[in-house]
Amino acid sequence: MRLPEHEREAHRQAFRAMSLPQKLEYIFAYYKLPLVLVFIAAVALGSVLNYQLTHKEPVLYVAYCNVGLPEEQDQELFDGFLASMGANPKTQESYRYYNLYLSEAEESVDHQYSYASRLKTLAAVDAEELDVVFMNQGAYDLLSASGYLMDLSSTLAASGTLQAQANDLLTTNVVVLEDNRLEVELNEADTYEAVTQEVPNALDVTEALGGTDVLTGTVYLGIIGNTPRLDTALSFVSYLLG
Repeated sequence: MRLPEHEREAHRQAFRAMSLPQKLEYIFAYYKLPLVLVFIAAVALGSVLNYQLTHKEPVLYVAYCNVGLPEEQDQELFDGFLASMGANPKTQESYRYYNLYLSEAEESVDHQYSYASRLKTLAAVDAEELDVVFMNQGAYDLLSASGYLMDLSSTLAASGTLQAQANDLLTTNVVVLEDNRLEVELNEADTYEAVTQEVPNALDVTEALGGTDVLTGTVYLGIIGNTPRLDTALSFVSYLLG
């Protein structure tokens, strides 16, 4: 209900006569709900604007499994790759998963961390948010056996120039096509049996990453089989080897 003009003028006069603390208390008491709604709207708008200003679109997802590079070399490698693609570093990035540790040994002191790393890797693969993997021998064995890695022989053959760069670096590993692991774990079988196949599914990129001057062992590069960014992954391989 709209107040008469003389009553509204009386309210205005009373408000002018208040001290600053009284005015603030009056505003909060009578306009609390609108102020809260305005505050929530401002926070939401700020979050959206911050996301829009700071979010970067990944052009490639990379994981370090049981290996790592010095921070400066890692940054230089992927900054250079983005520049070679003509990507905008303010809005695009190569997203990296660092410090993933993969191991099958349950007695390992790092078993819980290894289990968490495997779950994180599996989730990234299922979400199609993992393209390229750097691995040591142990991680390579696990990812290969699980069938995560792409057969690179036909992929490289179709890529022309890259085949000449990478063919001598191809390495093979075991892929488990079929096994009775579940039956063994359920005590329904005494002996583990598997049907396997040797597949060329990684590259030895130790020298490309600096060799023994930088690394403590052999480092392999694999491409995840379900990557939706195969062309970009191959471009990265070509950049790394070149």
